[in-house]
Amino acid sequence: MKTFFATICAFGILLTGCGSDEVSAPKVNVNRINLSNAKDGIYTVESSLDEELGKSVLTLTIRDKTITAAEFAGFDISGRRKDDNYGEFAATVADYQKAQAAVDAMKIYPAQLVETQDLNAVDAISGATVSYNQFVETVTRAVEEAAK
Repeated sequence: MKTFFATICAFGILLTGCGSDEVSAPKVNVNRINLSNAKDGIYTVESSLDEELGKSVLTLTIRDKTITAAEFAGFDISGRRKDDNYGEFAATVADYQKAQAAVDAMKIYPAQLVETQDLNAVDAISGATVSYNQFVETVTRAVEEAAK
C-alpha cells in the first residue's frame, strides 16, 4: 500500500511539474489589411479599454499605399504609459515577466508590421496576448480610417 501511495504521489508531482504558469490565449483571427485605398497620412487610433490592463494607442504612417512607420504604446488602467517599470509591483515574478513581455511586444509588433506589411505576419508574443489583440484592433481601425 505504501508503494502504491508513493507511486501516485510521484506521478502527481511529475504532472504538476510539467505544467506552466503561463496561459496563452489563441491568436485572434486576423483579416488581411488592404492598403489599396489608403490615403497618405498619419493615423492615430486608440484600442478598446481592457478593464484590468488598460488601452493602447497606435500611430500609423502610410505613404504610397505602404506602411512606412508605426508606433504602439500601452497605457495602464490609470493612464500611465507602460514602460520598463510596468509591473514592478506585481504579486508574483511571473506577473512581472508577463507585464514586461507586453512592453517588449509593443516595440516588436510595429517593427514586424512595417517590415512585412502583413498583419498576419506579426507574431503574437506569449504573455502579451492583450497587447497583441489591441495591436490587431488598432491597425485594422487605422487602415479603415485611411481608406475613408
